[in-house]
Amino acid sequence: MKKERIESFDFMRSVTAWIIVIYHFACICNTTPQYGNFPLFYTHANGVWGENTSVNIFFMLSGASLYYNYSSLKFSSLKTYYWGRFKGLFPMFYMLWFFLFYQKAVTGGTLFYNGSPKTMLLTLCGMDGYLSYRYPQNYYFIGEWFLGALVCLYLLYPLLTWCMKRCRILTTLLLGAGTLALHWPMPYFMIQRERNLIVCLFAFWLGMLFIEYRSFLSRRWVTACFGGAALIFIFIRVPFDPFLCAQVISVGLFLLFYSLGSQIMKLKKVTPFFQYTGKISYAIFLLQHVVMGQVLGLFSKYKLTVLQESCILVATFLLIYLFSDISVRLNQLMLNSKWFVTLQNFILNAPNFRKVCSHSDEDQKNSR
Repeated sequence: MKKERIESFDFMRSVTAWIIVIYHFACICNTTPQYGNFPLFYTHANGVWGENTSVNIFFMLSGASLYYNYSSLKFSSLKTYYWGRFKGLFPMFYMLWFFLFYQKAVTGGTLFYNGSPKTMLLTLCGMDGYLSYRYPQNYYFIGEWFLGALVCLYLLYPLLTWCMKRCRILTTLLLGAGTLALHWPMPYFMIQRERNLIVCLFAFWLGMLFIEYRSFLSRRWVTACFGGAALIFIFIRVPFDPFLCAQVISVGLFLLFYSLGSQIMKLKKVTPFFQYTGKISYAIFLLQHVVMGQVLGLFSKYKLTVLQESCILVATFLLIYLFSDISVRLNQLMLNSKWFVTLQNFILNAPNFRKVCSHSDEDQKNSR
């Protein structure tokens, strides 16, 4: 039986996508000398809006959505689960990557314009962005670093569901302690702490916990307490590590956005828009940098004011929505194509393939 859709999640996907896009837009503007400093969703009183805050919300939302739909996984259903995750992430990623790779290869005059073709294996696994700190010369030019982290989280998810049933408190304490421990320098971790898989796991796990305790955590006084703490940390500088402040802010905003989305999604006039944005949000994450780079590149020789940058941001959003919509439609055509459906049937029914063949052989013998 199909579960009732949590419409508030569409609102949260939309808001998170907007914040991440605006943050990256601000990053480019604030690091380009001829552009004006773009203030919106770049920094808050205790850190930045990007990896420290909005991406944490994204991971919590991913964990909550997945656990809501797959709260219990049997060993026999693992193949279906992993195929579903693959189908949700990789076909569109491959499609867009090959298009841009072809474009860059033609411009560069060679297929392997950026070094060894071996690093393409990272792209094949969706890990080129996440592991770029170790392999900087690779073919990463679409998507985000958190795509690789999400792949790891999806792989570990069956283990997390087991932990949720068997050792929920212990897992929460271990992941929380691991995240807290990153407050102190750890030289054996080359990756920056905001991208550490422990941090991503903890945020993902908190999203799963939200589903388990949704009736309690969605109460107004709980939302007011956590949301109020988040707003205090956003607007008032406190003498704590910004990394730890971001954890508090992301949890508070997650609950605040959920509560706000529950009310806003009751308005029939805006519901279709948020549902649509939630539907194309993955394509938005994949395409944002490409579209943003092309649009801002047109103005690289000009000095821009904040007002002009705001107008460019609106145009960028419109183009991101347009190309994301096209990408989603093309991806759906690919998923519905005869060859992909055949591949899917073969993969999901592979264990029964011999049985089918043996039964057909027996039928032929009996007919003789």
